[in-house]
Amino acid sequence: MSYAVETKKRKFHRVLESLTKPSTAEPAAKKAPATPPTARERLPADLSIKKVRLTDKDESDFAAVGRSLLKARASSRVSSVSSTTRPSFVPWDRERFLERLETFRRVDRWSSKPAAISEVEWAKRGWICTDVSRVSCVGGCGGSVVVKLPDELDELDGYNLDKVQERKEVRDKLVEEYASLLVKGHGEHCPWRNKGCDATIHRLPLTNTDTAIASLQKRYSNITKLADKLPAGDIIQTPESFNLDDVLKMLPRESFETGDGLGSTESQHQQQDQSQAKSQDQSQGPSQEQESNEETRETSSQVTVEQSKPINRTSFTLAFFGWDAVSNETAGLVGCSACFRRLGLWMYKPKDNGDATVYDALDVANEHMEYCPWVSGKAQSGTGKSTEKQADLRSGWELLVQALKVKHRRQVRSSASMDTLRAVSETPSGDFPVVDEVNEEQKKASDREWWAKLRRMRQVLNVKSPHGKKSVAP
Repeated sequence: MSYAVETKKRKFHRVLESLTKPSTAEPAAKKAPATPPTARERLPADLSIKKVRLTDKDESDFAAVGRSLLKARASSRVSSVSSTTRPSFVPWDRERFLERLETFRRVDRWSSKPAAISEVEWAKRGWICTDVSRVSCVGGCGGSVVVKLPDELDELDGYNLDKVQERKEVRDKLVEEYASLLVKGHGEHCPWRNKGCDATIHRLPLTNTDTAIASLQKRYSNITKLADKLPAGDIIQTPESFNLDDVLKMLPRESFETGDGLGSTESQHQQQDQSQAKSQDQSQGPSQEQESNEETRETSSQVTVEQSKPINRTSFTLAFFGWDAVSNETAGLVGCSACFRRLGLWMYKPKDNGDATVYDALDVANEHMEYCPWVSGKAQSGTGKSTEKQADLRSGWELLVQALKVKHRRQVRSSASMDTLRAVSETPSGDFPVVDEVNEEQKKASDREWWAKLRRMRQVLNVKSPHGKKSVAP
């Protein structure tokens, strides 16, 4: 390397050092080396023998770099966590709406409110119940509202009419104020302030006939497992327009008679085992083969009886109106997944000591919350229009009846078409030539009749042939 190049490098390093040095002059003894040390020179191989010496400035720089690295790691950790968390503003998601609505289920935290400020309205606007009569925003805007109303007064309790009217007016004013807080209670920049869930968010998925019937079968199977915890069928009450016998006639029997579908699977396994045992017995002797045949007939008859097991009317009625067994089968609880109402079936059964039941009737429709789409046509329709006639709107159980009717009509049509095809296929092949011969004779007779009419017409009109000869019929 030439002397000029080395001189330029030294000047360049001096300029760099002058830029990095502090404003106060350092002692002359601490002269900077001609060339900056490399990383290998600063970090020897044996760190236990020789340590890196850092000046005060180097230590401060190292601490600053460490702090910047920690900040970068923390920010990356926060970004990774935030990427895995679910978004809070999803007004179109029905499952998230039901999660918010479920927070109002506890009776020790939330009591029934008027329709304008019911738990459904709070859940539609992104609120959850976090404490006694307190709702908070799920979006993290800090919004929180305590919803408390004075008790209603009744003339029958001995209160004055004026006081009853005054209390009613106070409640109405508070309901209006809380209804405005559904929106205004959120923060200024909270997205729930601008938009909430639409009126169709609570609608049950019953438009698909096969899906609706499959869900009914699943609920029926779960409730049937409760067995002896079910109440008697005579205390079950249904709406007047519901006819259980007519519904059972339209029911696809192959889906419900085998319970949860385990019966058919077990019968298949039993048939396979029987066929294997039969093949083994055939090689052993005729006497053992006869015994195996008798066992096979007995087992098949038992399987047939199990498959033709009648439908449990109590389980089916509960399942048809949206009730399902709670996850813990030993508890004897049924609940609704749309309004989160729960029923303890032990209250509708006589006690072990012989005492009467707590309740003598179980109304499967009225036990739902009034806003539940299984019994509310307005909630199931999702229109939200108060001007519509309530009689024209169909609730969830009414739509399920309609789905069974559609399924039944399809089965009848398919079975009728199959019977027609089967009748045509079973017709003897020797009959077809006879039919052809009959058709041929009818055709010849009609031809002769036509020629006879033509001859009579010629005789009436005196039609002569151009050659002067009589026309002869062929």
